[in-house]
Amino acid sequence: MVRTLHITNDLEQLSSFKEFLQKVCSSWGINEKTAMELHLAVEEAVVNVIHYAYPGQKNQPIELKVQYDAGKIIFTLTDHGALFDPTSKEDPDITLGLDERPIGGLGIFFARKLMTEINYKRSGNKNILTMIKELP
Repeated sequence: MVRTLHITNDLEQLSSFKEFLQKVCSSWGINEKTAMELHLAVEEAVVNVIHYAYPGQKNQPIELKVQYDAGKIIFTLTDHGALFDPTSKEDPDITLGLDERPIGGLGIFFARKLMTEINYKRSGNKNILTMIKELP
């Protein structure tokens, strides 16, 4: 079963994303803890696309496909923006104090911890980020 959400690179579109994900998790019987983990991880990826994929451009497309298959949920986030591979970023040093850490990078770090697998590829002019969570 696959569900698809089309939004644009506008932070106001996050309400549509949240509603979509809530409906998906509810209809597929995903427990509340797992639904919160999915929301945190996928929202971080969506926000990164909204903020950085289309510098200086408005109303640009973002597609999120969600597939439930054999005990796992698969999110595929696609945009036509600037090349960005979040899987190539190193984990931040979380042993440093807050005033010593550079800004940014924690969202991707948390997404890696919450999801079972995260993959990125560039195909033509598209960024394709796949996030997989094995369900309990």
